[in-house]
Amino acid sequence: MIDSKSQVAKRIKDAREWKGITQVKMAKLLAVARQTYLDIETGKTEPRVRMLSEIAEITERPFGWFVYGDADVELKDVQYKQDVNRLLEYFSKLPYEARTVILNQSVNMASFMVNYSKSSQRG
Repeated sequence: MIDSKSQVAKRIKDAREWKGITQVKMAKLLAVARQTYLDIETGKTEPRVRMLSEIAEITERPFGWFVYGDADVELKDVQYKQDVNRLLEYFSKLPYEARTVILNQSVNMASFMVNYSKSSQRG
């Protein structure tokens, strides 16, 4: 399960501190204003996937750790977790327009599958 915004923000701060990077330095490495980075680290603003991917790279922490937490947080299917991480990485590299199209199609497909599943169970 994906953790809350505040838990992700805490992990961002923990990773930065673990790596020994100041907030100012992290903001520079991410090419954002210091306040923008502070808003992310305090949970006021949720980071975009691309920025979270950059933070993971800078802090040398696995991308999934920021989203899912420690190893004691189990997903029933490890492959599912790996697939979601891979999808997020690819998705973050797409232009905005492509992400919008894919997201809309995915929502439509998920809606169809939920309705199909419900109708199959009834009949």
